[in-house]
Amino acid sequence: RDLLAKLLVNLTRSHDGVLSQAELVKGFESVLSTLEDAVNDAPKAPEFLGRIFGKMVVEDVISMKEIGRLILEGGEEAGQIVEIGLGGDVMGSTLGMIKTEKGESVLNEIRGSSCLRLEDFRPSHPNRSRILETFFLI
Repeated sequence: RDLLAKLLVNLTRSHDGVLSQAELVKGFESVLSTLEDAVNDAPKAPEFLGRIFGKMVVEDVISMKEIGRLILEGGEEAGQIVEIGLGGDVMGSTLGMIKTEKGESVLNEIRGSSCLRLEDFRPSHPNRSRILETFFLI
């Protein structure tokens, strides 16, 4: 997973333009549209995807605001992964990766500049993401 994130960063940053940011975003949209199915075979898929997203943000390949948009709109139907609770896991893992890589002060700076509200990643039902909930305490 970490090597995949590194590969995506390098392909996006290459001078040959192997992978454009638009293509990367389109790929992530595709992954998010099938995330609910992927969880059946790989229960930790939301956490793994969040780590990749965190690496993209830390390496300044994609903004936190764009990652938030992808998660909020993700699923077979727009917003579905947030509603079923997977969006919170992806966002929580993304934030966790950033905190691990860069520390809490950089995480807070990135969160503040993105203007994302963590509440938007909570499902309307009581099945909340354990991973995301830890960031409400920060």
